[in-house]
Amino acid sequence: MSSVEALRDPKSLTRLLAPRSFAVVGVSAEPTGFGARTVQNMRDFDGPVWCVNPKYAGQELHGRPCFASVADLPGAPDSTVIALPRTGVSDAVQALAKKGGGGAVIYASGYGETDLPERAVEEEELRQMARRMGFPLLGANCLGFVDHRQRVGATFMPDYVKMTAPAGGVGVVSQSGALGYALMQAAERGFAMCHMTTAGNATDLDVCDLAAFQLTIPECRSIALAVEGLRDARRLFLLGEMAASLGKTIVVLKLGRGEVGAKAAASHTGSLAGSSAAWSAGFKRAGMLEVGDFDALLETAGFFAKAGPPKGRGVGIVTPSGGAGIMAADHAEFAGLPLPQPAPETERVLRSAIPDFGSPRNPCDLTAQVATNPKSFEECMLAMLNDEQYATVVFPVVYHNPAPAATPARMKTLEPMAAASGKPICIAWIPESLEGPGAEAVDVSSNLVLFRSMRRMMNALRLWFQRYDPMPAAGQVDARAQAAAAAIPAGAATLMEAAAKSAFASAGLPVVAEHRAKDAAAAVAAAETLGFPVVLKLDSPDVAHKTEVGGVELNLADAAAVTAAFGRIMAGVAKHAPAARVDGVLVQRMEARGVELILGARRDPQFGVMVLVGLGGVQAELWKDVALDVAPVSQEGAMAMLRSLKAFPLLDGFRGSPKLPVEQIAAAIAQFSGFAAAMGDRLEEAEINPLVCRPDGCVAVDGLMILSA
Repeated sequence: MSSVEALRDPKSLTRLLAPRSFAVVGVSAEPTGFGARTVQNMRDFDGPVWCVNPKYAGQELHGRPCFASVADLPGAPDSTVIALPRTGVSDAVQALAKKGGGGAVIYASGYGETDLPERAVEEEELRQMARRMGFPLLGANCLGFVDHRQRVGATFMPDYVKMTAPAGGVGVVSQSGALGYALMQAAERGFAMCHMTTAGNATDLDVCDLAAFQLTIPECRSIALAVEGLRDARRLFLLGEMAASLGKTIVVLKLGRGEVGAKAAASHTGSLAGSSAAWSAGFKRAGMLEVGDFDALLETAGFFAKAGPPKGRGVGIVTPSGGAGIMAADHAEFAGLPLPQPAPETERVLRSAIPDFGSPRNPCDLTAQVATNPKSFEECMLAMLNDEQYATVVFPVVYHNPAPAATPARMKTLEPMAAASGKPICIAWIPESLEGPGAEAVDVSSNLVLFRSMRRMMNALRLWFQRYDPMPAAGQVDARAQAAAAAIPAGAATLMEAAAKSAFASAGLPVVAEHRAKDAAAAVAAAETLGFPVVLKLDSPDVAHKTEVGGVELNLADAAAVTAAFGRIMAGVAKHAPAARVDGVLVQRMEARGVELILGARRDPQFGVMVLVGLGGVQAELWKDVALDVAPVSQEGAMAMLRSLKAFPLLDGFRGSPKLPVEQIAAAIAQFSGFAAAMGDRLEEAEINPLVCRPDGCVAVDGLMILSA
C-alpha cells in the first residue's frame, strides 16, 4: 500500500480550533438561522466575534458588529464559520485565506455525500485548494466544534450556553455532528469536557487530525472517538503512537459495521476476516480501547480521564443491597474480572462493622443498616480501598435520595477516600431516577466515576486492565518470506492447493509432502512411494472448496482403495462442477490426527494485510472462533492471538489431551504473516486450512492463494 499521510501538526490547527478571534460569514437577522445560532453560542467567548453579511454592513447582528465582506473585517479571524450555501463556500475560503485567517468551519452539505460524481470532484477541488493555501478546513457538512475552555461554541446546535460544567477531562471527536453534540451535552449535568469536534465529510481534516490536536490540550486526559470511516485507516496507528507518547487514552466506537460483502468470499478467511473484525484488530494494534455501543463511549472515556494505572488487578464490591452485589459480581465474571476475597486484616475490619446478617466477603454486603450507621460504611469502604488486591471498589447506588444530607452527602464522603487511596471508586447508578444532585456530585468529582450500566462499568474495568498490559511488538518480514513472495510470477491469479503450498514451503512453513497424479495408475504409484494410508484430493484450478464436490478421499489403505477413490472424485466433480478444469488429484500421506487450525491472510482496503488464526477445518465458519491482527505479527503477537481463542485449551492439554508445541505453532503463524505482508498489494487472500497441530509439530495440509490483478 502507499505511504501513510502524516497527521496534521496540531500547532497548525490552534487558530482554527482554539481561537482568540472569530467570524461568521453568512449571518442573517433570523435568530434561528445557522449563522445566528453560532453567534448566540459565542455569548461567553471573551474575544472579538465579527459577522459578515453585506445586507447588514455597519449594523449589529445579534449583538455583534457586521461587515460587508471578509476583506472589511478589522483583523484576520483565527477561526471562521462559513454559514453559506455550498455555491458560496469556495469564494469565502479564498477570501479568508487572502485575509490571513487561521481556518474555516464549513456547514454546507451537498458535496461527495450526495453520490453525484460532479459534487465529489467539487469537494476534491476544495480540498486541494485549501491544502495549497495552507488553510485548514473543518467539514464540509459538519456541525462545527466547541472549545469549552474558552467558551467557543462554533456550532449551529442551540443552547451551548447551558453547558456550564468546568472544562477538562474528556475530548470528543465524531464524524457525526449530531452524535458529537449529543455527547457534548453531558456538560449540562457537570461532566468535565474540554473540547468537541465534528469532522463531517472530512474534506480536509479527518478525525485523526482532530484527535491529535485534542491530545495536545493539557486539560484533555482521554478522548472519546466515534469513527464512521477514513480514507486511510492506518493513520490510526500514528494517532495511537502519539497518544501512547503522551500517556493519554483513546476510547473508540466504530459506527457502520455491516458485512454485506463477506458472504461472497472465495475462502473461509474472506468471510471470517471481514471489515468489522479488521477495524477491531486495527484499533487494538493502535492501542485504542474499543467499545461496542454509543452509551459506553463517554462513560468509558470519562473513567479514563479520572483513573491512572491500576494499583491492583482485582475488583472490590461494597453494597447496601445483596441483590446489587450479586448483579455486580455476575457482570464482573462475564467480563473476566477477578473478585479476590478480602485480605485477613480487611476481613477483620468488615466483620467488626457489618451485622451478622450481612456479608464480610467480596461482594461486601453492608445491608440496609448502613443508612443508620455512617461510621460502619466509612470503615468498610476504607478497609476495601486500602486492600492492595483491589484496583477499584464498586459502590452501587440503589436508592437516590436527592436531599443534601443523603445521596449527595455520601458521594462527598467517598471523594476524599478515593483521593487518599489513589484508586477510583466506581458508582453503579441503578435507580431509574437518572439525574439530580447525587449523580451530579459524582460527575464533578475527580475520583468518583459514574456508570448507568453495570455491564458497561465492568467492561470499562476490563479495558482498564487491558490498557496497561504490555502490547506485543509488531513482526518482521525475513529474507525467506521476501524471496518466496518475489518468486510468484507476475500476473498469477489464483494459486490452488499444490502451487499455494509450494509457495508456503518456500517461505519457511511446514508443508505436507504430496505428488500430483493425472490418472488412477499414477495415483497408486504415488501412494506406494509415500506409503499407505494416503489421501486423494481433487486437483482443479476452478474448485476452491473441494469437499463441496466430493473432492477429498481420506485414509486409503491400499491400491484398490486408491483406484476406487479416484473414480469417485472424478464422478463427483463431473456431477457438481461439470465445467471445472481437472488436472487429476493430489496424493498425500494420511497425516495423524491433531487439532486443526485455520491460518489466513487478507488484504483489507483500510489496514492493509491482516492475518487470522482460529479453529480450522470445516468448522471455521461455523464457530468463528478467530483472532485477527495486522500483518506482520511477531511470535509473541501470534502467541497472544492463540491465547485469545476459546479453543486455546485444545492446544494446552485440555482434559488430559497432550500439550501441543504452541511456541512452534506461533512461530508458523508469525512466518505466514510475514510472507503475507511481503506479498503486499498483490495479495487478496491466502489460507492454510487446516494447519494440523500435533505434539511433534504442525503441518499445512491444504492451501489457497488468491492474488490481485
